[in-house]
Amino acid sequence: RYENMCTEQIYELLSHIGASPSYKGCHYLAYIVCRIVEQSNGPSPFLMKDYYADASQRFHTTPDSIQQSIRTFLKNYWMLENGKHFQKVTGYRGAVPIPPKDFITVLVDHLLKNSARI
Repeated sequence: RYENMCTEQIYELLSHIGASPSYKGCHYLAYIVCRIVEQSNGPSPFLMKDYYADASQRFHTTPDSIQQSIRTFLKNYWMLENGKHFQKVTGYRGAVPIPPKDFITVLVDHLLKNSARI
């Protein structure tokens, strides 16, 4: 099933960029990235608050909790100086750290560009 393949692919990507799945925010991020990838062929606009709301329903929490968990995950990710892995794997050429929405966008773009592997 496509959803399972996306999930496997995002966790593989997160592993390659040095992300630790020990944070709830990592799992929330993976879910949101997969949802965006799944809907990439549809006409829906990219509104991050909608994806936080969707994830909050899936994980039985609040959108604010989802957002805060992702921010905490990324704060720790950047503190571990994983930016070099992020840039090498995704091809991102800008300065790091970047905001959560931009981080998610880069991951989505990377997965979509490499979707032939799905």
